[in-house]
Amino acid sequence: MLLVIFIAIPFIGALVFFLMRNRSINTPFITSTILLVLGSFGLKSVFGGRPLTYRLPFSGPFVPTFQADPLSAIFVMLAAFLWLVVSIYTPEYMKHEGRARSFDLCTLLTLSAVLGVFLAGDLFTMLLFFELMTITSFFWVVHRWNKEAVRAGYFYLFFSIIGGLFLALGIVLMGAATDVLPAIGAGFVTPLDSRMFTWSIAFFVAGFGIKAGMVPLHLWLPHAHSVAPTPSSALLSGLLIKVGAYGLIRVGEFAGWGMRLGNKVAWLGPGLAILGTCTMLVGVTAALLQSDAKRLLAYHSVSQMGYIILGLGIGLYLGPDGSLGLLGAIYHILNHALFKAALFLGVGIIYIHTKETNLYNLGGLWRRFPVTAILMFLAVLGITGAPGLNGYASKTLLHHAVSLAAKTGMPWVVWVERLFLLVGIGTAASFTKLYYLIFLGKTTKLEVSDDGSPRLQLAMGLLAAVMVGIGLRPKFFLKAMAIPAVRILGMEDAAASLVGLSFWNLGDVTGMIITLILGALLCWAGLKSGVFHWQPPVWLTLEGLGKYAGLGILALWRIVAKFCRSLVTAVRVAGKAMSSRLDLAIRKFDQSRSGTIGRFTLTGISADAAILIVILAFLIAWYTLINFGLPSL
Repeated sequence: MLLVIFIAIPFIGALVFFLMRNRSINTPFITSTILLVLGSFGLKSVFGGRPLTYRLPFSGPFVPTFQADPLSAIFVMLAAFLWLVVSIYTPEYMKHEGRARSFDLCTLLTLSAVLGVFLAGDLFTMLLFFELMTITSFFWVVHRWNKEAVRAGYFYLFFSIIGGLFLALGIVLMGAATDVLPAIGAGFVTPLDSRMFTWSIAFFVAGFGIKAGMVPLHLWLPHAHSVAPTPSSALLSGLLIKVGAYGLIRVGEFAGWGMRLGNKVAWLGPGLAILGTCTMLVGVTAALLQSDAKRLLAYHSVSQMGYIILGLGIGLYLGPDGSLGLLGAIYHILNHALFKAALFLGVGIIYIHTKETNLYNLGGLWRRFPVTAILMFLAVLGITGAPGLNGYASKTLLHHAVSLAAKTGMPWVVWVERLFLLVGIGTAASFTKLYYLIFLGKTTKLEVSDDGSPRLQLAMGLLAAVMVGIGLRPKFFLKAMAIPAVRILGMEDAAASLVGLSFWNLGDVTGMIITLILGALLCWAGLKSGVFHWQPPVWLTLEGLGKYAGLGILALWRIVAKFCRSLVTAVRVAGKAMSSRLDLAIRKFDQSRSGTIGRFTLTGISADAAILIVILAFLIAWYTLINFGLPSL
């Protein structure tokens, strides 16, 4: 029953908030605080190896089931904490955006849907809350209701609906492959039909990949994250795209974490690793060329999700030796949620005081926003992987996992490791660019309002405190939460994989420092040479290629539709001609006129009818001749 209460609390909060029209109570803050406290005590036993399960007492073909294991508990606690932070930030910020009530209402409903996804115990329940999450979060994206927001909103809705359809197909095929749908958290699935199982896994990867922003299914993400109000951008990037990562982890559970994948799904590990690498590379390349701060952060959401997908792929590829990959992916989910939310909130503070997000129109703002500059600097260090901050811990784990996979000697893994290091340099360069153009450099000529936003900085400060805490004690989260989650997924030797691993060894620290230095040099070269100002032609971007592909499909559809209309018109004309002739032929039987057959002249009857009568008489006589006796009754 506790699991249903988790989901019901935000919904009840939304109902109370809707009914209390004239009360200025921060309902999202109260709701998320209750969830965080309740989760801290109610889900504590889950990490001790005692999962919770609850089945609603309904009768019928569909009975919703809920479950909580260490993995889902991590996501529930992360959601509650992020919503708490954003609820502190939102009231002050939404004074500048307007329509705060509708925003808060969508925030509460989205939280309820997100918790439903994480606590779902069966695939149908997960799909139900997944679609509810799509509907409620859509209103975040279109909040401003201008042309750009509406376009991005429908883009987001289109991709999300396609993702939901892929998940529905995956569920149908999983049912056909296993006869009985597997429960979430039940572990490895032994299919009755391997071919159907393979297709089911593929559809699940595509559906959850869309939500995770996986290349080439990421096209909705930069548009949605950049036009939404800053609090929703922080939640979209910090948590909602993590729903896709959560789903991919559950898909890996069906295939078999900690096992050598069978021939039918052996592609899953290398496939995810390669897609993750491409996602990293495309995201960081696009981010380097952005002039808008929110679009830069949005593309880095794509890139950082690539790190997570890569870790999942390496974990599946290495099988029993893949603990580091899965641990690194889960760790990076947490870390990315923290520093990316902080970065979006920081950019939001700059926006409400300057009404500008174009980086080249900003500069020298550290004098006006010293606290924001310090907090943003910590978030920048976190996402670039600087030692002492949270991002360093998860990126170190992922690097060790990729290096372990590279020892297998497979050429594609060797290239993945090289690109992993290259993306790290690109990340450092793009965030050096972001921070330099906002806070350093030439002072902006824009009119800047006074920095009277302690609540906004308090929200960022909470995130920064957790980032620093994780960075200084990187093994705490692993021992307390990540290892129990990985163990229950099937990685029994997860703790053993960390034996002898020190986050502070000279090689890892030196390597990361070199990466940061190279990134800063790349940023300097890019800004000096003007490379970062270059805007590629539309046909060189994935968005442009997607647009041209869409236009091509639309043109083909119009040609096919025109051909079908012509065909229908031709058939209609031919049908009318045939019906006219048939009508004339039939009307002859109604005409009363004289006719002659041989010597006989028939009066008052159609000659055609007379011929039919003669033929009928002939048939009766013929039947009588060949059947001498009458048929018995």
